[in-house]
Amino acid sequence: MVKSPDSNPKNLLALIKDVADGKVVVPEFQRSFVWKKNDIEEFLTSLLCGYFIGTFLMLDTPSKKPMFPFRLVEGVKKVNPQVSSRDLGTVQLVLDGQQRITSLFYAFHEPEIPLKGVKSSYKFYLDIKEAISGDLLDEAVIGVPKNDSRQISEMEARSSKDETIPFSVLCEPRMFYEWIYQKQKAWQGAELDKILDLYKHLEQFMVPVITLPSETSKDDIVNIFERINRTGVGLSLFDLAVAQLYPKDINLRGLWDDFRRGYRTDEAIQPIFPLRVIALIQGKEIRKRDLLSAIDNLEATNFLSLWEDGLSCLESAHKRIVDHYGAFSEKWIPYTSLIITLSVLLYNLKKRSAGANDYSKVDQWYWACVLSRRYDRNTFTKTYEDIREIENWSTSNDSPKWIDQFTSHGINFDTIDDSKSSLYKGIIGLIVCKGSKDFLTGQPARLSECQDDHIFPKSKYRTHEKVNSILNKTLIWEKTNKQKKNRNPSEFFEECLSKHGGSKERLSQTLASHFISAEAHEAIKRDDFDSFLEARKRAIEEGIMEKFK
Repeated sequence: MVKSPDSNPKNLLALIKDVADGKVVVPEFQRSFVWKKNDIEEFLTSLLCGYFIGTFLMLDTPSKKPMFPFRLVEGVKKVNPQVSSRDLGTVQLVLDGQQRITSLFYAFHEPEIPLKGVKSSYKFYLDIKEAISGDLLDEAVIGVPKNDSRQISEMEARSSKDETIPFSVLCEPRMFYEWIYQKQKAWQGAELDKILDLYKHLEQFMVPVITLPSETSKDDIVNIFERINRTGVGLSLFDLAVAQLYPKDINLRGLWDDFRRGYRTDEAIQPIFPLRVIALIQGKEIRKRDLLSAIDNLEATNFLSLWEDGLSCLESAHKRIVDHYGAFSEKWIPYTSLIITLSVLLYNLKKRSAGANDYSKVDQWYWACVLSRRYDRNTFTKTYEDIREIENWSTSNDSPKWIDQFTSHGINFDTIDDSKSSLYKGIIGLIVCKGSKDFLTGQPARLSECQDDHIFPKSKYRTHEKVNSILNKTLIWEKTNKQKKNRNPSEFFEECLSKHGGSKERLSQTLASHFISAEAHEAIKRDDFDSFLEARKRAIEEGIMEKFK
């Protein structure tokens, strides 16, 4: 008979220390770490709120003759190069909880490895004011890409004022207490007590760990692991709403499935979006507690009516982002969360039969949001604020200060080289709105067949530090891109002139649809990369400011 597994609570920080020391490892048959920034932020928030974060299932196994081949938790070798699990007598294999454990290690130890789907590693901070205010923990955790010098500088400046603290300081009690009692000067009295209470909660946080004995058979382990992967998906906020509405005879999942069958948006519109629109239409906030409360207070008929309004607004917002703002596919939407805000703004405009001037203000809001990267963090707060501010702007002509203060000269174009960044996507959207005609035919290209690629070819200019800048990128029809290949720009665009019948005027119109000015074209003729970049920067800056006239 197989011995029953042991179930014991374990201190969370001690568990993460065991990870760093190589005592907790991952079996090779486990998938890699796949959580994204938002997943980690939400998980850390749940931890700080004291929510149940699930059970961890471990298997004790000898390190030198393990039941399964294993590897260190992702990132451990980066922060502790000398670690060797083979020197230990016994290690614990994580059978269930790998993503959670790895995300905690990642936030607390900051390994230099990019998260899934992005090029940069991330650093996580705790916004202290938000954390101790009581109701704003949803936005107290902030993940910042390390390759974004502007955001990192902002967060480090805030840390120097003790407004934020890196999670790497929270990992080690000695470091935290040194910071709280010796280094920081901003927090005293009752606020200091709140910070201490919050940290003590983290320091003393216990997680349930079920440990399978080493004599458990390999077949039993595989069967257990398969069951975990079939049933181990936690409840999402949408799942909670489904359960909450069930007693009202509302089949929320069925309503969502009906919508998806009738309106296909890939993953741009997520199941939770209509619920957030419903809450915002009622003037409610959209954090978990507020959202569930807003839904719970509605009678079934009122909910169904608002559900239809919400879906209609979401369709309109998605269509406007695609057709009017140049995000022609989900890949190019700068922030999918903007769809929620835009939905409510359009709902309000339609409700009071607003005119062209009011829609123009919404356009300015959109471009200012994207180009100032307003929704990089504190999304829930910004959504709620923007709806109120834009509505006030429409009725009183009192424009939001952050829009008035926006200027394209504050954008560092040289660092915009990641196609997944909101700013990169926003400028691609500007190019689409400008026309982005095919270089050879001068006709509008089929956007679905276009690639964002280099104007000055990377193969020839790879040593130039700005070769991947958005200033050297545009949308190019794939067939034209094959003809362009690795030719010098002067040679390729001479062919483009020939394809335009030798008409410099017609070619200049095509180039202008990519923010390539006459000055930039002259630089192309000379294969002068630096002059081209400066000229195109000025053209894009002028194009941006046109959106605010």
